[in-house]
Amino acid sequence: MKRLLSFSGWKLHWKFFFIFFTLVLVPILAFSLYIYSEANQAIQLQAVNNTRGHLEKIDQNISAFTSDIEDISSYMIYSEDIRSFLRTEESPGNRTYLNDMERRITGFTTFHLTSKFYLHSISLSSVNGHHLDMGTPLKENQEDVWKVKAEEFAGKPYWSDAYKIRDAWGRDRKVVSLFRVINDVNNVSLPLGMVTIRFDALKFYELIDTDFKNLETMFVLNHHGQVVMHPDEDMIGKPYPDENIVKAIIRNGDKNSTLQYERDDVNYTIVTQPVAGADLVILGAVNEKSVAEGITSIQQSILIMMIALTLFGLLAIFGFYYFNIRRIRELTRETRQLERGDFSANVSVGSSDEIGLLGMRFNKMVERLRYLIDNEYKMELRNRESELKLLQSQINPHFLYNTLDMIRWTARLEKAMETSKLIEQLSKMFRISLNRGKPWITLKDELTYSQGYLDLQKRRLGKKLQYTLYCDHAAMGSIMLKQTIQPLIENSLHHGFENMRTERKIYIRCFRDDQDLVIDVLDNGKGFGEGTTMESIQSGYALKNIQDRLLIAFGSRASLTIEDKPSPGAWVRVRFPYLETEEEIEVWKSAGE
Repeated sequence: MKRLLSFSGWKLHWKFFFIFFTLVLVPILAFSLYIYSEANQAIQLQAVNNTRGHLEKIDQNISAFTSDIEDISSYMIYSEDIRSFLRTEESPGNRTYLNDMERRITGFTTFHLTSKFYLHSISLSSVNGHHLDMGTPLKENQEDVWKVKAEEFAGKPYWSDAYKIRDAWGRDRKVVSLFRVINDVNNVSLPLGMVTIRFDALKFYELIDTDFKNLETMFVLNHHGQVVMHPDEDMIGKPYPDENIVKAIIRNGDKNSTLQYERDDVNYTIVTQPVAGADLVILGAVNEKSVAEGITSIQQSILIMMIALTLFGLLAIFGFYYFNIRRIRELTRETRQLERGDFSANVSVGSSDEIGLLGMRFNKMVERLRYLIDNEYKMELRNRESELKLLQSQINPHFLYNTLDMIRWTARLEKAMETSKLIEQLSKMFRISLNRGKPWITLKDELTYSQGYLDLQKRRLGKKLQYTLYCDHAAMGSIMLKQTIQPLIENSLHHGFENMRTERKIYIRCFRDDQDLVIDVLDNGKGFGEGTTMESIQSGYALKNIQDRLLIAFGSRASLTIEDKPSPGAWVRVRFPYLETEEEIEVWKSAGE
């Protein structure tokens, strides 16, 4: 009575409910994690939305600045002074006129260069060969490739990627330039020259960059992944080092997107904003860790609660393991021991709950199996093995084989070659039949044995016997019980053609059918009669003996059946598993059918 009232006497589901629902581990932990996750997601989403709004403002600023620069180029296209400068050829006679044009043009460009500090320089070049630089004088540039592409735009603005130039004082600068062909107003297909307007990428970045609480860094790439603006000047003009971000920009095209990025074990959310009307994408990196600091107090409270609940949970799990899981593991371990054939497996039983009852029944089952194996199953195996050996046992061929070999050589010495061949063939049959005392033989050797038997019968019957042996090449390597086919042939000769004077024809075919080997023996004899089955076969036939041997060796996977034959005669089919080695046979037997 006391045992039933103790904890060990409780049912398994009551123990489970008591441990987990009393301590309330799973619901509270799940709820705590849910609160923290929702709060973190909310603040992260708010930071991303704020960042997107910030990038949209930067997008508007960049669009406005690029529009201003394109407006400058548009004015220069329609300026009569600039068109006159470009049309006038360089010559001593035109130098005074060109100098006057240069002063007017320089006055216009100087106003823009001084009012827009991010502008670096402006250059005009005519098809006639003269050139005018305004702003910071240049020593080196790499603009030929951009000019070629600008010519393909035939007067439309063409923006370059970021590239490096060197001024007259040897200073390197990273710039982005607008290249635009200036055509004749009266003949728009006639180019007069080209204008190049450059702005300093680093100064322009300082202009558009503003302080934003959650934005750790902001930079601008083109759609090919090259850095156009970045706080680190060394990065400008180079491919962005993170290939995943570059692939995402190329994949998304002109769509806004949000990417996850990790650097130095810090997670970032990258917000992208394509620039309207330009081959540029603004990217803002939000540090998720710094954003999460906004809910530090909630995080600390949840952490304390989670630690306390985890301790109670560990206590509950330990109790559940000790009183339940440990015993289930023991039962599983003993079950594996039983599977390996060790019938000493035994489960200790210390309670009367479901696991205890299961352990007691397991112990009883092991005892019952041990009894059955020791007293019934092993005895049955010995009986079946004895029966198989009895059915397969024939006269010992050793003496007969040696005697035939002696007679064959005697016949050769007496020059009776035909008799020698017959004796040699019969000797070969006995050698195959001997097979070193093994019951198994290959299909190839079994067919050789059967052919030898047929050849001997043909010597006796002459033209009255015709036979055909057919074997699928894929089935030739099969292992089978020896003396399976020859008794079927003998059955046809002794019973199928009894009291018949017609020509005897026997057809044998062997083929593989999926996982089985099929052997057919057909003749044109008198057959078995309509409706004959294996159960109705008289004892005088060898079929029953073959069937018993197959069933003992292969069980229900083997069969010997009498098939319906459309023409006169008999058709016997043998089917058993296709196995290629004796090792496969042992494995197949141990695994069962």
